[in-house]
Amino acid sequence: MLKLIKALIKSMRPLQWTKNFFVFAGLIFSQEFLQIGKFLISFQTFWVFCLLASGTYIFNDLVDIKQDRLHPTKKFRPLPSGELPVWLAVLAFAVFTTLGVIWGFNLDSGLGYIALFYISLQVLYTFWLKHLVVIDLMVVATGFLLRAAGGAVVINVVVSNWLLLCTSLLALFMVTAKRRQELFRINKNNSKFSRSVLKRYNLSFLDQILIILVASTLTSYSLYVFDPGTAEKFNTPYLGFSLPFVIYGLFRYLYLVKVSGRGESPERLVISDLPFVINMVLWVLVVMFIIYFS
Repeated sequence: MLKLIKALIKSMRPLQWTKNFFVFAGLIFSQEFLQIGKFLISFQTFWVFCLLASGTYIFNDLVDIKQDRLHPTKKFRPLPSGELPVWLAVLAFAVFTTLGVIWGFNLDSGLGYIALFYISLQVLYTFWLKHLVVIDLMVVATGFLLRAAGGAVVINVVVSNWLLLCTSLLALFMVTAKRRQELFRINKNNSKFSRSVLKRYNLSFLDQILIILVASTLTSYSLYVFDPGTAEKFNTPYLGFSLPFVIYGLFRYLYLVKVSGRGESPERLVISDLPFVINMVLWVLVVMFIIYFS
C-alpha cells in the first residue's frame, strides 16, 4: 500500500506545482496580498490547480505510456515503469479533476468554468493539439495564463492587459525553451523521438522564437511598469525599478538553456539555480515594497 501511495504522489508531480504560483499574480498586483481573506481564497485556488494539474498529468501519462517508455527519463515514471497500476491512475484522474472542478465552483463560478476549460484543453492537447507545430507551445503556455486568470477571477480583480500579455509571453518562452532542450538532447544523443511533433522542429527555428519572446516579454513588462495608468493605480512611479530583475531573470534563463544546456525541466531549473532563485526573490520583494510601502 505504501509503495502505491508513493507511486501515486510521484505521478502527481508535486514539483510542477510551482507553476500554480501564477494564481497569486492578481492578488499581488491588486494590492490585496495583505488581506487575509483574499489570501486564503487565493491559497485555495492554488490547491484547486494542483488537483487539476495532477489529474491531467496522470491522464497524459495514461495516454502516452508507450511513448514514455522510449524516453530516457520519462520511462522511470510510475506508470511507464509499472509501479502504478493503470486502474489506480484512471481512478486518480477522475477523483482529482472532479474535486478540482467542484472546489473551483464552490469558490467562484468563474473559477469553476476556468477549471472545466483547463481540463478540456488538456484533454484536447493530449489527443490532438500536441501534434500541431507551434499550437502545442501555445496550448501549454495557455495553461499558465488560465492560472493567472483564475487567481484574478476568484478575488474579483481586473488584471492589466499588459501584465496578462507579459505572463503569456513568459510562459511561452519557458515552454519553447523546454522543447528546444528536448530536441537538442535528441540530436546530441541520436535518441528516439518521444514527441512526434519534435520531428517537425529544428534548433534554429526554436532559437529564433526564444529571442523574439525575450524581446517581447521585456517590452510588454516595460510598457506595464512605465504606463501612466499603472503609476496612477499604485500611486507610485517607481515600479520601473523592478525592470532590471526581469531583464536579469530572462537573460539568466536563456544562458542556462543555451550555454549550460538546461531548461528541459523548467520546474527544477527555477528552484535549483541559486542566482536565478535569488533574483526571483529580490524581484518579488522589490515589487511588494514598491506596491505596498513606497
